[in-house]
Amino acid sequence: MGLFDKVFSKAPQAEPFNAQEAFAGIALAMAGADGSIAQSEWDGIVNYIRRLRLYDNYSGPAFDKMFDKVFRILRNEGPSALVAASVAGLPDDLKLTAFACAVDIALADGVVEDEEKEVINQLAQALEIPEQTAIQIIEVLIIKNKA
Repeated sequence: MGLFDKVFSKAPQAEPFNAQEAFAGIALAMAGADGSIAQSEWDGIVNYIRRLRLYDNYSGPAFDKMFDKVFRILRNEGPSALVAASVAGLPDDLKLTAFACAVDIALADGVVEDEEKEVINQLAQALEIPEQTAIQIIEVLIIKNKA
């Protein structure tokens, strides 16, 4: 077992994530990969998530509770642990969407840091996204974020 496998196998102490928490966790892990979440990243995550049907039944307090849970893991255990917890709770039909969301967050500021590249690679592997599919998603989102 390699070092990254050990990090990904580290289970968080909290209860398992539901689909909404898992999706938000992946977005926050990506935004927090470089050690901080800029206000623009946070605003982008909130705007992105609020548009998804997945969150139609989430009220303000439900959002607060969800983000408290995922932030706690990000703060205490880091992005890799948050990715591991999120992947475990993410339904198969949301894997490509969550990956695309994460890549979009990484590209939003026009610079993809090494830590962000690492999380993108970890996500593609953990979500079992074929390399060619991951490359296509990245290429499309590079085009989207050029403007």
